[in-house]
Amino acid sequence: LYTLNLEKSCSEILEKLELLPQGVQRSLPWKATANANRVKEDVRPIFWSNRPRSYVDRTSEWDEFPNGRWGRSDSPAFGDLSDFHLVGIYSKGKPEKRRKLWGAELTSIQDVNNVFCNFLKGTVKTLPWCEKNPNIETSLILDQLTSLNEQGILTINSQPRVNGASSSDERVGWGPEGGFVYQKAYLEFFCNAEVMQLLWNKVKDFSSLSMHSINKNGQSKNSSGKSTSTAVTWGAFPNSEIKQPTVVDTQSFEVWKDEAFALWSAQWADIYEKGTKSREIIEKIVDSYYLVHIVDNDFINGDIFAIFKAIGFLAE
Repeated sequence: LYTLNLEKSCSEILEKLELLPQGVQRSLPWKATANANRVKEDVRPIFWSNRPRSYVDRTSEWDEFPNGRWGRSDSPAFGDLSDFHLVGIYSKGKPEKRRKLWGAELTSIQDVNNVFCNFLKGTVKTLPWCEKNPNIETSLILDQLTSLNEQGILTINSQPRVNGASSSDERVGWGPEGGFVYQKAYLEFFCNAEVMQLLWNKVKDFSSLSMHSINKNGQSKNSSGKSTSTAVTWGAFPNSEIKQPTVVDTQSFEVWKDEAFALWSAQWADIYEKGTKSREIIEKIVDSYYLVHIVDNDFINGDIFAIFKAIGFLAE
């Protein structure tokens, strides 16, 4: 392929045709777009990591894009991230295809848990919040994630902690060669109110953890008590300033929750007839579950799963 513009468009074509060789170095931890107006963009909130097309659509009218640092998400230059574009929400294939993926019939919430587990195992190819299979770095924490999902802690985004791995590392590497990359462990999931309260009762015992929970109606609790923006991925490279391409941003999370909850209804509940038990199970999740994210700020010796051990969901 030849191009007179950005190479990203050619790369995307080759990737979709599965013609790219394995192990190709990622320029960023998230999938960049081929749009020439976004060529300098190098910072995004982590929440849309598995739905990059949605994020690009939601920010398509921005005057400028974050470069070097996230800054204030309410800055006029960044436009209005809260403009809720529904493109992509209702276009995830025919209902028959989705029923084959996520279940022709649900008899209990455990059936939903099983779908999430099968996604981690690779037998379910997509979820409403994840456009493709888990990233290869997920293999580093796969056992813990699977155990949590089996018990109803439904994970939709995660990353392991990384302390100075080579930028060429096959699982966690990104950016130019000769660099070193770092990550704070991150976990985002849906859970019921009982589990959410257990976590809030324990999080004060883990000084390195930050936590934020929110439900469909916007009832929100943040361990920092204020709006913050925190880099959770960064890298140091030769002849370059420190790059911080992924952040956890309080305001962005409160915007993302609208999309996250809407996906339950628009892509999953909608495949079942009204009044059926299958649909009622999904609607119960939408109405009663919380969306939660946890960040472990100790990227050197931290264990983001320790809090789940403390509440009895993982073995010591």
